[in-house]
Amino acid sequence: SSGINAEWPLRPGAAKAQEPWYNQRPGRIANDYEDEETGSHSKVYTGRTTVAMGVRERIETLAKPKLSRSTLSYGPSLSWGNQQTMWELTPGARSAQPSERIMLLSQPKKNMSTQEDLKPQWEYSCGRQSPIIQPTPGARVSGASDRISQLSQPKHPPGGYTENRPMFEFSCGRISPIMEPTKAAKSAAPETRDRTQQLAKPKKVHGAYEANREVQTVLSGAAKAARPTERLEQLAESKKRPAGPFREPEWPVASKAMKGQASERVRELSRSKGLVEGFQGNRDVQWNVGKSAKQAVATRRIEELSGPIQRESMDNVQFNPDVFKVSDAAMKAKPSSRIEELAQPIIRKS
Repeated sequence: SSGINAEWPLRPGAAKAQEPWYNQRPGRIANDYEDEETGSHSKVYTGRTTVAMGVRERIETLAKPKLSRSTLSYGPSLSWGNQQTMWELTPGARSAQPSERIMLLSQPKKNMSTQEDLKPQWEYSCGRQSPIIQPTPGARVSGASDRISQLSQPKHPPGGYTENRPMFEFSCGRISPIMEPTKAAKSAAPETRDRTQQLAKPKKVHGAYEANREVQTVLSGAAKAARPTERLEQLAESKKRPAGPFREPEWPVASKAMKGQASERVRELSRSKGLVEGFQGNRDVQWNVGKSAKQAVATRRIEELSGPIQRESMDNVQFNPDVFKVSDAAMKAKPSSRIEELAQPIIRKS
C-alpha cells in the first residue's frame, strides 16, 4: 500500500516498480545488493531526494546532462498548415450525412476582391465602402429636377468677401501682408512730415543703462600710483595669534562660588515647565489585561454577532440570475425618522 516505507525490503519474488519517466533524474541508482551490504543510509533514490550521497558521486550526478523531454510523446504528432485531423475519424463519422445547417455554415465567405466588376471600382474609389458606380444610359439622358439643380450649384461667397492678395499668399499667410510701396511714397520727401521723422528714429537706450563690463578690468594710472593710508595698512595686516601658553580647559571653582546661594528669582526661573492640569501621558503599546476581562463570559448575542457571515459560494451564485434582485418588500419599505436623519449629508461651512 501507499503507507509502506520505500526503504522496506521487497518480498522475495516481487518485482520492483519501475520509476515513471517524469520522476527520473540522472545519477547512481543503488541496487538491492548494495542496500543489503551498506544499509538504507547510503541509498540514492531515483526521485527528487538524495540521501547520504558522497561529494564525488554528487559532482558526477550534477555533471550529467539533464534528461531531454523534447523526444517524449505527449500525444499525436501534429504539423501546422495542413488538413490533417488531430484524432482519427471513426467510420461512423465518415459515413454520416451533414444537416442543412451544417452545410450552410460550411460555405466559405464570399471574397469580394476577386470579382471583376467590383475590383476596378474598388481601386479607383480609394478603397471606400461606397464604390463609384457608373451612371446608366437612362440617367445620362434624363433631366434633373429643380431640387437637384439647386443642390448642384456651387456655394457662393458672401457679399463682403475679398480675395487674398498675391503677396498675402506668398508671405506664409501672415495677417499683415507685404505690400509694394507706391511711386508717390517712393518720391515723397521725408522732411515734409515731422511725425514720419519721429517714427523713423531708432529707440534710444535708457539713461541709466550700463553695458556689460569686460572680464579683465584695466587699472588706471592714478590707481596704480596711489598710496594707501595708515588705516588701510592697519586693516590689511593679518590677525596675530599667540602661540601660547593657553589656559587649561578645566579650572578650579572659587570657594565663594561654591558656597553661594541662588535667589528666589533664579530658583523660580530654574523650575521646569509643568504639565497642563488633566494631562495624560501616552499609553503603552502593550498593556496587561485585567482578571475580570480574562474571566468574562460572552453572551449568546455577542457570540452570534462575532460569527462570520455565511455567504453562498460564487460558483453557485453566478448561475442565479435573481441573486442581486431587490425584493418588492424592500422597495415599498419606508425608512424611520432616524435613518432619514442619518442619510442627510453633512452641512459644511463655506
